[in-house]
Amino acid sequence: MNALHNLDLFAQATLSIVIEALPFLLLGSLASGLVEAYVPRERLERLLPKGRLAATAFGLALGAATPCCECGVVYLARRLMGKGVPPGAAIAFMLAAPVVNPVSILSTVVAFRGDLSMAVWRCLLVGTAALVVGYLAGGKKTEELLRPLSGREPECGCDHDHGPPGHAHHHGPATVPGTPFGSLADAMPVAALRRRARREKAASALRHAMADFLDMAKVLVFGSMVAAAFKAYVPAPVIMAMENDLALAIPGMMALAVGLSLCSQADAFVAASFSTFPLAARLAFLSLGPMLDLKLLLMWRDVFTPRLVRLLAFVPAAIVFMACVAFGIVTGGAS
Repeated sequence: MNALHNLDLFAQATLSIVIEALPFLLLGSLASGLVEAYVPRERLERLLPKGRLAATAFGLALGAATPCCECGVVYLARRLMGKGVPPGAAIAFMLAAPVVNPVSILSTVVAFRGDLSMAVWRCLLVGTAALVVGYLAGGKKTEELLRPLSGREPECGCDHDHGPPGHAHHHGPATVPGTPFGSLADAMPVAALRRRARREKAASALRHAMADFLDMAKVLVFGSMVAAAFKAYVPAPVIMAMENDLALAIPGMMALAVGLSLCSQADAFVAASFSTFPLAARLAFLSLGPMLDLKLLLMWRDVFTPRLVRLLAFVPAAIVFMACVAFGIVTGGAS
């Protein structure tokens, strides 16, 4: 009978987390696809200031305007660095964007039943860590931080062959075989070409959105099941020990965030489900997960040098731990 009760609790908790989070996954996926297809990166690069601190701060501000999850931002950061964007700006953007964007902030507020304070503390903590790591990385040259990709980067959706990394590809007009016209632009009205370009951009945005949604949904379901299993099957004495001891709750929730590898636009619903844990422990879960998890470690190993990977792994974890311990002491371990 107890086994059936635990199974029922597991199913209810899993379904509740998934249903609450799916709309935000869809919204974030659509926004990410639109940014990928319609926002010209070259224009953003021209706006970047040259100073080390100013460039890092600009990367943080850019993250606030870019609704994307941590899964897709790694290769974008590498591409920006490869095109001459200062490393500090690219790294600050990569760490902050998954948390400080409007979609992630809204999902956090909804997950915590309209309480804005958790979203504010989360943004402040992640923004601080992003600035520190970005500033430290900004003192290095790009070639010291990047390694050649082992394979091709994700396709941009333009259906062109990009060639090796760093190879420029062009979207010039295609020739029309068997006609006296030298190019498609000679054979078709400009208005028709513009309509076709708009359709291709819209299709590219939808392809990116669909891919992001499917990738994030799989991770969300897995993470929701693990969180639900924790609630349903972990013995009560273990949970009570973590609930009542900040020294166990904070590192325990940090380890859980790294292991679950949730999407930043859905992890707030998982964190909110641990309602009996101290706020400091849930803040640690919310802050560290988007900056450091297993899937990010695997991506970083392919994109960045070991020196930068170590910086990305240890500095945010240390900042989150110290800040959340201080937060827990100030709040008295309140849940």
